[in-house]
Parts: sequence; C-alpha cells; structure tokens
Amino acid sequence: MSRRARLFAALIALSAGALLARDARAEDVEENVHFSVRDVLEDDRYRFCHEDDYPLTPEEHAWCPIIAGSSDVCPELPAACKLPPVELSRSAASGRGGRGGRDASGKHPAGGPPTDRGPSEDERRRPWPEMRVDLSGMSFFASALFIGLLVVFFGGVIHALLKNLLRDRAPADEAKEEKAPARGPTPEETARREVETDVQRLLARARTHAARGDHARAIDDAYAALLRRLDGDGLIEIHPSRTNGDYVRSLRERPDLKGAMRSIVRDVEDVQFGVTPPSEPVFRAVMDRVVPLVSRALALALVAFGLSAALSCTPHGGGGDEGGGDRSPSGTQAVLEVLDEQGLKARRRGEALTAPDRALALVVLPGAAIDDATWRDLFAWVRGKGGTLFLAGLPRLPDEVELGLRVAQDAETSTALAADWSSGLRASLPPGKRLVEANGDEPEDLYMIFRGESSSTAGVVRRLGEGKVVVVADDRLVSNVSLAAPDNAQLFLDLLRFAPYATEIEIVDEWTGVGAETPFEAVREANLWPVIAQLFLLLALLYLWKGSAFARLRDPPAAGRRAFADHARALGLAYRRARASRHAAGLYASWALDRLRERVHRSGRRGLIPLAEAIAARTGRPEAEVMRVLVEASGAREDAVPASSLRGPESARGARPSPRARDGAAADLELVRELQGFLDATGQRTSDRKTT
Repeated sequence: MSRRARLFAALIALSAGALLARDARAEDVEENVHFSVRDVLEDDRYRFCHEDDYPLTPEEHAWCPIIAGSSDVCPELPAACKLPPVELSRSAASGRGGRGGRDASGKHPAGGPPTDRGPSEDERRRPWPEMRVDLSGMSFFASALFIGLLVVFFGGVIHALLKNLLRDRAPADEAKEEKAPARGPTPEETARREVETDVQRLLARARTHAARGDHARAIDDAYAALLRRLDGDGLIEIHPSRTNGDYVRSLRERPDLKGAMRSIVRDVEDVQFGVTPPSEPVFRAVMDRVVPLVSRALALALVAFGLSAALSCTPHGGGGDEGGGDRSPSGTQAVLEVLDEQGLKARRRGEALTAPDRALALVVLPGAAIDDATWRDLFAWVRGKGGTLFLAGLPRLPDEVELGLRVAQDAETSTALAADWSSGLRASLPPGKRLVEANGDEPEDLYMIFRGESSSTAGVVRRLGEGKVVVVADDRLVSNVSLAAPDNAQLFLDLLRFAPYATEIEIVDEWTGVGAETPFEAVREANLWPVIAQLFLLLALLYLWKGSAFARLRDPPAAGRRAFADHARALGLAYRRARASRHAAGLYASWALDRLRERVHRSGRRGLIPLAEAIAARTGRPEAEVMRVLVEASGAREDAVPASSLRGPESARGARPSPRARDGAAADLELVRELQGFLDATGQRTSDRKTT
C-alpha cells in the first residue's frame, strides 16, 4: 500500500473515531438528563405519575398516545390515560382581578388571550374526597413545630381521658378507704401535708370539693391554682411569709391582672375570715374569674399555630424542592427541578418583568403581561447583552418586524419531532400549531425543529445581535407531563444551551408581576381597607372609653410590709404608755399557768401546791421558790382585766389605775421571765408545738 493510501486510511479512521466519541458523549448526556427526569418525577407530590386514577383534562389527555403503554419515569400515567378525560373548571382563569395577561388598556400584549394550561394541582378536584397531610411545602422548623403541636394535642386528649377514667374510679376507692380501719394519718391529713402545685389538678380538686359541698376548700383550691399560675409565669413569688396583699401589690406592673386579682382576693378573704359563709354562688363567682386567668396556654398554642403558618409559607417562585410551583401535568415545577438537576439556576420570576442587566435566558409562556415598551427593551437586551429569549406557544408573536414569524394551525397529525442538529433525538409533541414566515413561507434559521414527514416547522433558533431568540409554536413542550415523553427534556435543554450559553433561566408566566409593589397596594387588592378602618374605629372607641392621662403616669410608692415583731413591739409600747405592766403580766401568767398544768400536773389534785411539787421535780429548783412564783402569778392573773381593755383593775369600778413604780414594773418583768423559765424547763410536746 502506498504512503498516500495509508495516510488516507488514517484520516478516515480518525474521523470515524471522532464521530463515535461524539455520539458516545451525546448518549452520556441524554442518559444523564433521563436520570434527572426520573429522579424528579419519583417525588410523590407529582401525583399524575403515582396515581392510576388521576383526572386528566382533554388537553393533557392528548399526551396519552405519546406515552403509549408504559413509562419508566412516570409509571402510573399510562393507567390514568386509560380513563376518559375529565372537564375540570379552573377558577384562576378569571379570578385575578382582570390583571392576568393584560396591560393597562385591557388588551393582551403578548398576543391574544392567554392559553389555558389546565387547572393547577390545588384546583384539581378528585372524584371522591381525600384527606392528605402534605408537609413538603413547609420549612424544617415549621414542620417540626407542626408535628410537635400535634403530639401535644393528642397527648393532652389522652391525658384528659385517663384523668376522667381515674376520677370515675375515685368514689369506689374512697368507699373502700372509709371501710378500712383508721391507721396513721387520714387521707385528708395527708392531702393537707402534701402541697399541690399543678394548676389543672388544683382546679379539678376544687370542682370535686364543690360537688361534695365543701365550698370552703373548693375556694381555697381555686385561689391556690391562680397563685400557682402567676408564680409559674414569674409574676409573683409564693412564700409562706407573703400575704394576699403582697401578691396583689406584686402585680402593679400588670394593671389588668392586678384589678382581677384584687376582686378575687376580696371574696376569698371574706370567706376565710368569716365575713361571708362559703356557698355555691361564692365558689362559682371565684371560679369563673380564676379559670380565664389560668387558661392562657390556649393563647400560646394559637400563637404557635400562627407562627407555624407564617414560617411554613415559602416564596412562590424558584425551582427545586423549595419551589411552590404547580405540580400538575400542565404545570412547570418539574421543568424547573430538572434544570436545577442539570446545574442551571432556574426560577419562576415573580417580580415585574424588565430588561435584565446580565446574560440569562427568559422563557416566556402564554399569559405573561408584557407591553410593547417592554418587548422593545427585551429585544435591545438580546442584541446588546447576549441574552436568550425563549418564546413558547405565544398566540401572537411580538414585533413581527424583528422576528417575521407567526403561529398557524398545523395540518400534520404526526407527533414525532426532529431536530436538524441531532439525528438521534426522539422528541414528541401532540398535534397543534406550527411556525410560518409572516409572508407565509417556511422559515430558514440557524437551528430548526420539524414535525413529521411534511417537515412543518415546530420551532426555530434565530440569532439576534449578540444573543438569540428561540421560538416554539406550542408551549406544551415546557410542561411537567412533557418530561414523561422520551427526549423532550433533552430537546428543551438543547434549545437553551445553544451559544451564547445561559446558566440562569427565569420562567415568565401569568403570575409574573401580579404581586403588590407596596403594602398599601396589597391591602387594596385584598379589599381589606374596610376591615382596617373598622379596627381603627374600634381602637378609637376603646381609647375614648378608657380615657387619657392628664399628667405623666407614675408608679405608686411601694408599701412595705411590717414584720410580726413590729406589731408585738407596738403593743408593748401601748402597754408602757398606759403603765399597764401588771395587766400584761397577768395575761401572760394566765396563759403560762394553763400550759404548765397541761405539761406537768398528772396527779389528779388541783391547786398550786401539787403544781409546785411537779414543777420542782422537773426543774430541780426548791419547791418554796417555785411556790412563791406561782402565788405571785396567780395574784397577777386575778388583777388582770379582760383582754379587751388596757386599763388597771380599778377601771372596772370606774377609777383610773394607779401608776406603778419603776420597781413594780421590774417585778412584773421578772415574773414573766420566771414563768418563761418554767416553760422552757418543762419542754413542749408535739401537740403543744402545733398549738403554738
């Protein structure tokens, strides 16, 4: 073989290797896109791929001949195709305040009325009701909060049921306890010793006591529940040294609670001090005011539910799992997710459409509200910035001078699509529309998509300055169900990836620019101004009812509580001013003699002599000395007047008591100390300690 022949054979081999390598790379890319589509449609939220009875509209049912008998990416769609199509109403088509797809003049600048892409997933009604809890649209924190609230709710229901069952069994248990012999402390004494701190159990115990007729204890338990709730909220601090007035004064920072607390304390103290007898009306009046104050957990639950609802809202737009787009067959959420899987930054544009300041791809779908000025800006952006304008299925193409194209009905019934840049693509699209030149001729462009054997034009890629314009006659190519057809996703990606290469993609549809620009516009669009006006009127009436302050508000001075020793000291000063030391000594002697007889006098004999013998035996002091102290104490007791008077013995006969000398007052004090010594020496028993 000659040298020239060998060189020619080597060139042929290299060319064949390059072609094989290119085909292998193309197959790898197609396989990668196929895996991305399968991963996206495996999500259960795309119900049309997972429910064999999913209702399909007539437009969506047109895909059934293309899907054929099976689909590896959408397994249940062939079964749904066997059912007849269902006419489903779409409320959103006429429920957007006349804004969707129209400009200020009321026309459709994008070219004719918007194409109905079918009802969304939320608007699609099934033949029978189905209850499903979908947490996919919530953020992680909102989902955890929602599940936590459900657990707390069901836990509370179970707790209430168990408590009611135990309460129903309580009477039988109490009957058994009454029949049992009394050993040790009674259940009532045990209940008094154990301090109950649970608010709900205190309320339940109050109702139980009220049902038994023990209204005094019922009122005490209801008041204790209120104190425990306020203590748990950090508004007061429960302590044995604090009085009811102290608790009321602790609420001076909360005037609303302070007033309610004061009225409850007034009724409780009237019962405790015997002013008002305990009764059913008094208990009901206290209980009706206590329950609203201790049941604020419901308000916290409502706040938590409101927080969950606020945090679970995700922005409308953006691809991937965070997107809130339509997952019905006619939606575009799966398209966005596939683009994300392929490394492209895809989102659904929510703000008003303007010419971007960078190179990206804008996919314009029917219903997008675009006026003539915006179209001119977009074409200037394509020429100067190198952007990509993807026009999918617009009924009337904009600026025919620039594009020179129009949409016409296609008589071709074939569903197969062919691309002139790749012979291996097997894309499909239901019969519908085609593109023609404005003069009726077939277009000739950089890249083209043909339908069937007649080679009618289904799409073109046309250069325009630094960028390009992609026009497809049918917007169904950009839909979720289109991904179930082989190579449709690859065809869409090829149209986006032609040079200049775009890594950011925004879908512009009927929802682009419909959001309010300001809060005032949002309130106006939602027709909330009457409600807000009524709320302001209600606040004004509340302000007039409560009145306004005429001076600067100041906190009242904190009133300190006197110690018990201060009261005892004040009483002693009163005795001193009245010079009634003998009276005070007599009162103390009367009490001390009674206590001494209870502790040491067990012989059965009465009088001071047996008492002196017993005290002397217990203390070790001489009997004569003990007898002297007891005789003096008995005399002081005889000299003391009734406890309601601070006057001397002669006051009972109408004479003023004679002042005692300093040594007399000292003798009275010494007598009190001697008696206190006897009491300390004889000691106290448990019952006496309780009495003290």
